[in-house]
Amino acid sequence: MEATLRLSRRASYADYLAAEQDSGHRHEFLDGIIVAMAGGSDEHNAIAGNLARLLGNRRTGSCRYYTPDQRFWIASRARGRYADGSIICGRPDHPAHDEQATTNPTVVLEVLSPSSEGDDDGDKRSDFQALASVEAYVLVAQDQRRVKVYRRAGAEWRISTYRDGDSFELPTLSASIPVGDVYDGILDVAGRSLLR
Repeated sequence: MEATLRLSRRASYADYLAAEQDSGHRHEFLDGIIVAMAGGSDEHNAIAGNLARLLGNRRTGSCRYYTPDQRFWIASRARGRYADGSIICGRPDHPAHDEQATTNPTVVLEVLSPSSEGDDDGDKRSDFQALASVEAYVLVAQDQRRVKVYRRAGAEWRISTYRDGDSFELPTLSASIPVGDVYDGILDVAGRSLLR
């Protein structure tokens, strides 16, 4: 469940940065509203850990895997966002007003949860797709073995869905990723948690 920080007025980005600096939790900045991000379930966090290992081990060249603590600035929408994981190639571009944010992810990953799925595959996806650097936006289910990948194809986005037994490729990676490896030790083939 998301919580908002209540101010008597719409927050400025400076208000947001001050709140973020003094908080033990991550927040996003959406249209002048500061929204707290919910913590993840055991499955969500374990899947995110598997993704970090799998993508980190397959990255190429100057590309690096970034954890969920990396903040992104989406200037065309005046939004500060986080992702469950990302890949940035080359030097991170920092906006002048926020040296801890970057503007140039190549791949963005989200592990879906019941409270965030609508945003992750809605406004958040649209926000990240507005960044010219993004080549792929990846949605990973936490209640079944399913990965959905949006890939930039010129001005369009193509969607592919992968299930257990499939493998998927992403820009910047040296090898494809088996869907089963994403869920290894977390969900069985029927989507039942192995963590409980």
